[in-house]
Amino acid sequence: MRYLNKIIFLNSAHIPYAEVKLDGNVHFIGTQGVGKSTLLRAILFFYNADKLRLGIPKEKKSFDAFYFPYANSYIVYEVMRENAAYCVVAAKSQGRVFFRFIDAPFQQDWFIDEHNVVYSEWGRIREHIGAKIQITAQVTSYEMYRDIIFGNNRKHEMIPYRKFAIVESAKYQNIPRTIQNVFLNSKLDADFIKDTIIRSMSDEDISVDLDFYRSQIKEFEQEYRDVMLWFTKNKNGEVPVRKMAEKVMNAYRDLIYTQKQIAEGRAELNFAEKRALHEIPLVKEELAKAETERERLLRLMGELQQKYTKERDGLITEIGVINDLLKKIREKRLHYEQMQIEEIIKRVSCEELLIQELEQVRSMKSELTRAYEDVLSKYRLLFEKLETDFHTFENSQQARINVRNAEIGGKQEELMQQLRVEEEKVRTTQEEKVQTVDNRIRQLRDEQAQCNLKLQKVKYEHPHQKEMSDCEDGINELRKKDKELELGIRQQQGEIKQLRQECEWKVKELKWEFQAKMESVRKERSAIEEQLQTLDALIEKRKGSLCEWLEKNKPDWQETIGKVADEELVLYNNELQPQLVNKESTMFGVSLNLAAIERPVRTPEEMKQERDRQQAARQLCTDRLTRLTEEEWEAVSSLEKKYSKQIHGILEEQHLMEAERMQIPAKLKNLQADYASWKTKEEEWKRGCTEELKAQLDEIGHRLYVAEGEKQKYLDEREKLLKACRKVYNDSRTELRKELEEFVAGVQQEVDRMKQQTAERDKELKQAQENELNGKGADTVTIRKYDDRLAEINKELEFISKSRPQVLYYERDKAELFDKEPATRSRKKELDAKLVALDERFALKKEKLQLQKKGADEHLDRIGKELHLLEDGLKKVDMFRKDETFCPPSVTEIGEKPTRKSCDVIVEELKSLIVSTIKKTDEFKKAVTQFNGNFSSKNTFHFRTELVGEQDYYDFASNLCEFVDNDKISDYQKHISERYTDIIRRISQEVGGLTRNESEIHRTIKDINDDFVKRNFAGVIKEIALRPLQSSDKLMQLLLEIKRFCDENQYNMGKVDLFSQASREDVNATAVRHLLSFMKFLLDEPGRRRLALADTFKLEFRVKENDNDTGWVEKIANVGSDGTDILVKAMVNIMLINVFKEKASRKFGDFKIHCMMDEIGKLHPNNVKGILDFANCRNILLVNSSPTTYNVEDYRYTYLLSKDGRSNTQVVPLLTYNKIEK
Repeated sequence: MRYLNKIIFLNSAHIPYAEVKLDGNVHFIGTQGVGKSTLLRAILFFYNADKLRLGIPKEKKSFDAFYFPYANSYIVYEVMRENAAYCVVAAKSQGRVFFRFIDAPFQQDWFIDEHNVVYSEWGRIREHIGAKIQITAQVTSYEMYRDIIFGNNRKHEMIPYRKFAIVESAKYQNIPRTIQNVFLNSKLDADFIKDTIIRSMSDEDISVDLDFYRSQIKEFEQEYRDVMLWFTKNKNGEVPVRKMAEKVMNAYRDLIYTQKQIAEGRAELNFAEKRALHEIPLVKEELAKAETERERLLRLMGELQQKYTKERDGLITEIGVINDLLKKIREKRLHYEQMQIEEIIKRVSCEELLIQELEQVRSMKSELTRAYEDVLSKYRLLFEKLETDFHTFENSQQARINVRNAEIGGKQEELMQQLRVEEEKVRTTQEEKVQTVDNRIRQLRDEQAQCNLKLQKVKYEHPHQKEMSDCEDGINELRKKDKELELGIRQQQGEIKQLRQECEWKVKELKWEFQAKMESVRKERSAIEEQLQTLDALIEKRKGSLCEWLEKNKPDWQETIGKVADEELVLYNNELQPQLVNKESTMFGVSLNLAAIERPVRTPEEMKQERDRQQAARQLCTDRLTRLTEEEWEAVSSLEKKYSKQIHGILEEQHLMEAERMQIPAKLKNLQADYASWKTKEEEWKRGCTEELKAQLDEIGHRLYVAEGEKQKYLDEREKLLKACRKVYNDSRTELRKELEEFVAGVQQEVDRMKQQTAERDKELKQAQENELNGKGADTVTIRKYDDRLAEINKELEFISKSRPQVLYYERDKAELFDKEPATRSRKKELDAKLVALDERFALKKEKLQLQKKGADEHLDRIGKELHLLEDGLKKVDMFRKDETFCPPSVTEIGEKPTRKSCDVIVEELKSLIVSTIKKTDEFKKAVTQFNGNFSSKNTFHFRTELVGEQDYYDFASNLCEFVDNDKISDYQKHISERYTDIIRRISQEVGGLTRNESEIHRTIKDINDDFVKRNFAGVIKEIALRPLQSSDKLMQLLLEIKRFCDENQYNMGKVDLFSQASREDVNATAVRHLLSFMKFLLDEPGRRRLALADTFKLEFRVKENDNDTGWVEKIANVGSDGTDILVKAMVNIMLINVFKEKASRKFGDFKIHCMMDEIGKLHPNNVKGILDFANCRNILLVNSSPTTYNVEDYRYTYLLSKDGRSNTQVVPLLTYNKIEK
């Protein structure tokens, strides 16, 4: 039996030296303040090692300062055990109390020298103890100290301390608390009582580890919600999270493809830039040629304009002169018409006639007035003269006619010559016009032919053939690319699948290898555990067994009875009741030569050592299992990382291909739209060209018609002009003929007049002759007539003389102007026609040159634009590369890609792509953020929610693609369903394990109640009773409900799917509801670590003291008077200690424990005796204190405490009473 045998104070608590024996009930007496409580606290410190639970008032010195004021202050506890005692030394180092264990009984000379001075150096003490005695190192941890004392020594490092235990229990914690409760008279607490009862039942920790479930189930709501997000549909029948995920994946693939396009665009830009640098000199050369051609055309146009201007100015000048001449003719003609020039000319033309007539008249008058000798001769002469004059006049007039006739003939010849000239002029002029028109017609016919040719070409021409071919090539290429990508994606998926299968197979192989190794270790550990169970069972049975009795009473028993007795059935049997007899060398009267038997016999200590070795071996197996598990995890992780890296690379390529393929339908649609657009443009172009050409043909036809009409007009005009010329000629000839006729008629008229005058004169002469013959005198009337006639003729001749200059002017003007008027007008028409022809020729040539210039301008403009585009493209390239927004320094443009696109187009496309990338990146980030908004930072799928850099977003999307593409949600769904189903089953199993102890708890409580009824010694205390009730702990109620649910649905829980939508909906809903409730409880009580056996029931107790009844309560602060309160609490705590003690004694052997009660004088002496008996019958010793002694025979030791003159406490043993040994 083990127990605290004595306590020794060395310079501690004002006690220079004192030994207090504790192997029985002890009573300290003495007045107040002498140190009774100090000694009790020192004893309590042995059990609880808790300086704060000793009842030291706050205003007093601390435990360390009071009990260990000096370097040589010690408290030594001597503990008795079956074979020998050992010591526990409490001392102070560096301001803190520590313990040392000495495997030997206390000896005073270890600590005190010959001068009665206590050693302050531990080295001196160690020297005096000696090297043969085991001394442990400092035990500075009070918890470790309690573990040593109470035998919580299963750990490997605790093996050297096992010999120092007074009991072996891992659940001893409530025993020191109960002992201190007795000393401190603490209130009764049902939970503490309940916990003490439970701890006394077994060292096994029967509890539900809530931390385990908290770690397993704390994410249940989130995991369940996270997984259900992938299956929950909205009112439109869509799964929002999948839609968001698809949006993220599409945006990601679009982005990476856009980035690929940007990279290709940069390569194309390099190629286009190089091509532009090569083309610019060529284009400049072509531009110079085009400018030269344009300048040549401009020069030709200038020369043409200059020539035209010169000719036109000459014609206009000449036309102006003619116009002035015609104006002058009009003015002259008007002037002569106002003068009546015709009458004047006519009168002037009669001058000769008048002169002749004058001469005749004068002659006739002269003859008439002359005196003729012979009247007949006279008149005969007159008649002859008259006839001669007439004939002369007639001849002269005939001569005039002949002259005029000759003149007219000459004029007619001139008119004929003029006609020929005018006709030639008309033919020349009109021929030039006709030729101009013919040229125009020929040009128009050429244009018509060109238009018809163009119209035919339009039917077969494809202006956008290149673009359409590019579109068709692009469409075919995209379709081919789509098939290639589809095949590539399938191949990559196959590769990924193959790699995953290969990885899974290799992982399985690895796991099989490690499982085989671990299984071997497990088998080894199982064998060791079986041996340990056997050893533990034997060691547990050691207390009270024959083996224990032999160790105490029969030295060297291993060589005698140990060799023949069965280990399990005999040596460790505790019902044999062995006794010593005199015949020591016989066995049941038979003498045996036991030396012939070779059989190893294990002592209990050897069995413990073997158990320690087996435990160490089991620990090694466990360590090997742990190491193998870690190695397995590392190997699997390394293998998975290796394959994951390969798969990730292929996945990246697959994502890129998927992104590219995802773009193909849109590109195909765009190309088809472009093709249709180009087709439409071509049709529109053909239609437009056809309409334009037809319009041109119509216009040309109209112009041709107009030109032919104009030609006909010119031909008609030529005929008309020729006719006009002939008409002028005929009119002029007719006019000349008429003039001649009129002249001849006039002459004839003059002749006739003259003839008439001659006849009249002849008649007159005949009358005068007759008159004269008759009267023989001159005829005055006739003479007077001749005079009048002479006067008229003279007057007329005077007029003619005055008017002759006018006639001369007229004749000059007529010759110079009037006669040339037709020719002038003809010339004017000729000049006008020339001017029109000149304009038309100029217009045609100018139009031709302008067309050529327009073509040259267009060519030059096109080349200029091409050059501008090339140079502008290079400028844009330069600006693009200098802009860090588009070309950050980190971007390297390596390689070239052939392209037909120009620099500026590529730059704009790149800018658009980069800007769109920025926009798409923002949208992509928004999509990722929106998707992440559904998940917390610690989401089930380990989606990163705190994304900082762009690469984080890309990695997230890549992982999401892999997650969705590989349908990992199904794995999570299966895994989580299995895991939480296992959790429900484990909860049911563990709760079942807790509730299995219910009957034993009820039996223990009943035993406590029966024991109190049987051993109640205080009449004032009518009843102390405990009762168990159903637990009011809601968490416990929930777990019991989960157990019932699991038991009821155990056959439905085999393949339960918490996310099932089609079957077992009620079971799933209940399981989810229970798990969510469980999770809520765990989260609401984060400090609750375990669900212990104490939580399975509620304990209440009841105390009846005289007429006072506490009723069923969980806590009591005071019961009745102070004495009754102390008594009741002490009895309850002693019963609790006894429950623990009885359970522990069955395994370890009996042991004694002390309870300290201060100021026992508050109890009646009968109750003091009763409480002593109540404790002693349970092998519990009491150490009491009071001012005076009571019932000395009830205590083995009574000590008187007093103070000396130096205020040191003197502990004096008054008496020792050995009756307690009975």
